[in-house]
Amino acid sequence: MSLIRRLATILAVALGMSAASAEIPRATLIHNARVFDGTGAPAVVEDVLIEGDRIVAVGRNVKRPHGTRVIDGRGMTLIPGLHDLHTHLRAPAFDAPDDFGKAYAAYLLAGVTTVNDYSLSGEMIAPVRDMTKPGGIAAPHLELAVRIGVPGGHGTEFGWGDFFTLQVSTPRSAHLAMKKALAYRPDVIKVFADGWRYGRDPDLNSINEDTLAAIVADAHAAGIPVITHTVTLREAKIAALAGVDSVGHGVGDAPVDAELIDLMKKNRMAYIATLATYEPQENRTFMPGEWASMRPAERAREEARMAKPLETIAAYDSKRWAIMQGNIRALKAAGIRIGIGTDAGITGTYHGSSTIREIRWLTQLGFTPAEALVAATSTSAGIMGLDKVEGTIKPGMRADLVLVAGKPDEKIEDLYNVRHVWVAGRHQDLIALRKLADGPTPTPMPVTKMAGPIDTGARSDGRTDLDTLPVESSESGTDASKILFARPVDPRSGRKLMLTARMGARAKPFAQLIVPLTKGAVTLADASAFTGVAFDARGSGRYSLAFDTYGVQPDDWFHANFEAGESVQEVRVPFSALQGQGAFDPKSLRSLMIRLHGDPGATTWLEIGNLRFYR
Repeated sequence: MSLIRRLATILAVALGMSAASAEIPRATLIHNARVFDGTGAPAVVEDVLIEGDRIVAVGRNVKRPHGTRVIDGRGMTLIPGLHDLHTHLRAPAFDAPDDFGKAYAAYLLAGVTTVNDYSLSGEMIAPVRDMTKPGGIAAPHLELAVRIGVPGGHGTEFGWGDFFTLQVSTPRSAHLAMKKALAYRPDVIKVFADGWRYGRDPDLNSINEDTLAAIVADAHAAGIPVITHTVTLREAKIAALAGVDSVGHGVGDAPVDAELIDLMKKNRMAYIATLATYEPQENRTFMPGEWASMRPAERAREEARMAKPLETIAAYDSKRWAIMQGNIRALKAAGIRIGIGTDAGITGTYHGSSTIREIRWLTQLGFTPAEALVAATSTSAGIMGLDKVEGTIKPGMRADLVLVAGKPDEKIEDLYNVRHVWVAGRHQDLIALRKLADGPTPTPMPVTKMAGPIDTGARSDGRTDLDTLPVESSESGTDASKILFARPVDPRSGRKLMLTARMGARAKPFAQLIVPLTKGAVTLADASAFTGVAFDARGSGRYSLAFDTYGVQPDDWFHANFEAGESVQEVRVPFSALQGQGAFDPKSLRSLMIRLHGDPGATTWLEIGNLRFYR
């Protein structure tokens, strides 16, 4: 290996990437493996030749070009890469800061090569794609969603703002939201369609058929699938009538009936149950291979749970769980397509290992191991409209492949014995990925050095000097605070940001403007060349400033209070004045937040301008 190539490999590992994924070998032959091709046909011992990112030949004694890398597959089974059609990659599923790279690694280690991520805003899509390009952070194929919900519905109650989950209530508003959504070129539209809260909390609002149909029409015209959060029999029928591609989550309030099954068949609607997140966790157990595949923090959380006395499963959880299992059996018997999704990232639903747990659950509900593998490969690819590209092993398909020790098509728990993974022909370094996933250090991220100006009013398109889009947020709850912002022009001092907020009903309400320091606040901003942040302010109320810092949980973000009077004054917040846990790191910033505080129901305002870092 040349010195340059050796240095490139070392650099890739240091950046938390799969060293082998940084380049595609000219050709790879997987020799003498049992090939389970994802169609449901019995496994056959064959060779599979990969060139570039494609499978080019499958058969016995395949000829290989000179210099081809050969992988001995004897005693192992080659399967198409697995899918997880419902994840939240920004949420780690246990008490820890978000870390994209560790979540990606967990899926690759489990043989999952395509993942739907429902934890993004539109602004985050481009930077996520950019940082996971070949040679970047190792990741499965990411099908990135824009989220849409209804006012007062699920997905809107977490305080992340209207922009994170676009809100619609009529076909007219749906078309307007879809115009905004499609501009970000998402891979999938996620609609929070159902407001049922499982019998334990008051129901939230649900979408109507006409509005959902408008979303589906615009998405399908753009060639993009629509998957809904749907958990009731009534809303599943509305989803089918509206033409969605699949419901996400399972019907849990009632057994599916003939009417729903007929509608699903007529409209070719699929079903993604996310059993892994609805399975009662109180008394959950783990297979040895599953336990070994989990991250240390995941095992520690489960060990703490298991050390406690056995808990009684709540009546509503027990009833729903029984209904969901019966519905899988009924839908399979009716021939409805069932894909694999987990809702991973939700507490206790771990990235990667939960995907295999979901597949295993199907084998306990009437699927053979081979049928469950088909659900996780070709069926899931078909739900996403990707079955011409991935999901099966045949010439011309993308080389998303997993080599497993054993026979998972006969014994599903062999899925825990992953030995090799290829994503678009790139052989993943599983040792480096395991080190990254298990290690305490956050995944290294791309960093942009700050020049000084943040939002000086220089642009007329609503974006900051950094080409980022400010967005609003608040405390959580359907009765949360509301904030509006505009950019009036002062003839003497240029554009300002005028913030007006009405406080919500909860104790200690707040509303805030989030100013990303990089696109979508995904990658990092380095402000270490500066002393603090400054801006011109005018207002009448209580205010604070905070930084979203990578590797730090929101409750521990560094913050400082400031005051503003009715005449414009400069406010300076030195980094040394910020309060938080540990030492403030100006090299790991993602966004700056200007927060307005007030009493429940009160109205408050703040005007700021010339927002900048100062030396």
